[in-house]
Amino acid sequence: STYISTRPVTMSSSAPGATAAAATDQQTYYKSQISPEVATILEAGAFRSLCAHLQDRSDEVQNIDLMTLSGFCRNCLAKWLVLEARKLSDELKQHEEGGGDGGGVGGSALVDKTGNAKEKRAAIIQALDALGYDETAEEVYGCTYPEWKKRHAKKATDEQMEKYDSSKPLHATHDKSVLAVRGEKPSVAVSAINIAPAISTTATRSTTNSGKASLLSNVCCEDVDNMKAAGSSSASTSAAAAAACLARPTPGAPSGGISLRIGILTVSDRAADNQYATGDLSGPAVEASLEKVVGEINAASAGGGSVSSSVVVKAIVPDEIDDIKRTLRQWSGKVEAENNTSTCDIIITTGGTGFSPRDVTPEATQAVLDRESRGLMGWVSSECSASQPLAALSRGTAGMCGNTLVANLPGSPAGVKQVMQILFPVLIHAAKDIQAS
Repeated sequence: STYISTRPVTMSSSAPGATAAAATDQQTYYKSQISPEVATILEAGAFRSLCAHLQDRSDEVQNIDLMTLSGFCRNCLAKWLVLEARKLSDELKQHEEGGGDGGGVGGSALVDKTGNAKEKRAAIIQALDALGYDETAEEVYGCTYPEWKKRHAKKATDEQMEKYDSSKPLHATHDKSVLAVRGEKPSVAVSAINIAPAISTTATRSTTNSGKASLLSNVCCEDVDNMKAAGSSSASTSAAAAAACLARPTPGAPSGGISLRIGILTVSDRAADNQYATGDLSGPAVEASLEKVVGEINAASAGGGSVSSSVVVKAIVPDEIDDIKRTLRQWSGKVEAENNTSTCDIIITTGGTGFSPRDVTPEATQAVLDRESRGLMGWVSSECSASQPLAALSRGTAGMCGNTLVANLPGSPAGVKQVMQILFPVLIHAAKDIQAS
């Protein structure tokens, strides 16, 4: 909104199908009745709405799927923003070389709106040249790209990769030399120089009554009002189910108390390969949840039995059945550990419980269990799905490996916290029974 161009808006040649889409001489209503200045404002608002739409769907819509279906993704939007910044900067520089007398495309618009066009135009050029992918990506994603990857990126399945590879002729291409930053960032914000009319192009996000972002589009092909009404009813049902889940009685500490040695095993190809900028998050989530749940149990014991727990071993292994089996057997004392690890009372695994071909934690666990508790994780999944329906997709299992309890948790930190709150108070009593025998 800092600059209104009077030139016609054309699609970048880097966008697949741009030539075909622009190849029309028809004077549509939009082109004949909507001025270029107003059209630019409308299109900026549409772009903002697109970004907000994708931000609301960060978990549901992955970049690889966008590329496969449409040939572009969030990264492309960020790069096209940089490309437009380069084009506008070059246009303004050409105007400067032409004398800066108010002629030329864009120059007259800035003169009309600032009264001191040359100085302010120079500030705009500096800001445009300093604008790079990192800055535009933060606008498109709603946060920095590394932060978005940490929160929302999911491992691509073999099927996704196959479809992605077959769709490569559709993919947008970007000239890295054009995207490179061309200058230092200005010390004074250009937005403070008052060079644009006060026109807002900020998109509004769909929200439910709770304020949480909704996946309901405000321009879908259905009756939005009826869908919202139905959604409100569904939201009320979900809220009631969540409240009922929270009201479920939690087992207290076992009589006489118990001391537990805990092992935490993260199963993840990317974590094992140190591909996460933040490192493993699931394992620490298990440890933090363990401390929280034990603290709550002890606080509610009112002088009765207490629970003490210590994490005696932690590790990260890739999604390989043999690696998982070997670790579980060592930590349960069934085979001698290489580093003389103490035998665990409980082993919590996190990750590898989904439906990807690489998600093999349940299979590896079942291979080492002496006695499987078939109903335990099904019950946990049922409890969790009252407030998070996708919890039902976890295939985790549980049981005994020797005298050690093993339980599979999902790989997301949020899922770990939810499952630990329900599962661990019950596991404590199973561990007590094992120790008593």
